[in-house]
Amino acid sequence: MRINPVMEKELKVRMRNWKAAGMIGGYVGVLMLFVMFVLIETIMNSYYSSYGGGEFVTIYAILAIIQFVLIAFIVPALTAGSIAGERERQTLDLLLCTKLSPISIILGKLFTSINQILLLIVAALPVFSIIFFFGGISLFQLLQLLIFYVILTITIGSIGIFCSTFIKRTTPATVLTYVFIMFLTLGTIFIAALYLLIYNRTGTMQNTFPLIYLNPIAGLGSLLTSQVGNAGMFYIPGVYNFTGKEIAPFWVINCGINLIMSAVFLLLASIKLNPIKKSKKIKINKVKKNKKDKIKSK
Repeated sequence: MRINPVMEKELKVRMRNWKAAGMIGGYVGVLMLFVMFVLIETIMNSYYSSYGGGEFVTIYAILAIIQFVLIAFIVPALTAGSIAGERERQTLDLLLCTKLSPISIILGKLFTSINQILLLIVAALPVFSIIFFFGGISLFQLLQLLIFYVILTITIGSIGIFCSTFIKRTTPATVLTYVFIMFLTLGTIFIAALYLLIYNRTGTMQNTFPLIYLNPIAGLGSLLTSQVGNAGMFYIPGVYNFTGKEIAPFWVINCGINLIMSAVFLLLASIKLNPIKKSKKIKINKVKKNKKDKIKSK
């Protein structure tokens, strides 16, 4: 199976640079310092009080939130300039002249843009595995968190690619991507809270609003609370069968919606990037112009 040529070229260029290894090493080092600090504090305090194990579950939750913030802030900056940057460097036409299809170009740009973030997520797994020594988190739960992060990274990256394809400049594309992410993370919470506040005043109680299922913060909160307990503090209903048993929790639904959004954004980006569609539009416009010129000449 041959790797995507765009991805292969970008990976060779980026991974030869020492900055990629330095960024991974620095990030993992900072996480390790944080974990070691908490471990030392816990060991010192254990001499004076009993150990309950809750400190390491808290470390797990904090590390998960740090990873989430990393994805939400860095991925848009990496992906929003992928296609717009090619336009600014005037190399997009050369890329479109190759035998690659538009969807191959889009997918290649997507995965080369997010590969460093995916490497950071995978490289941080040994830091998360320290929690195993003290209990509270299982391997299956860690895999759940990894799947959630990978899907979230692809979703945010797809939004960035979409904005980069439809907007010709890198800076406006980056700004629009961050605005879109702000809407998904904060805007949906605000709209859902406002709706529930108004709706519940009518006397009919409702505990959720469909727009909240788009929110990645709610998805992470649902996943963490289901793993570390206290689910009632951050409970959003999932999908239930006719017997009242939960089939899919909220975070699984959120991941499914994110995958659908990613597919839609990538498809729209590939349609916009398709040079054949542009050439057809140019021919149609020329034909219309020639008809108008003939009518005027008559």
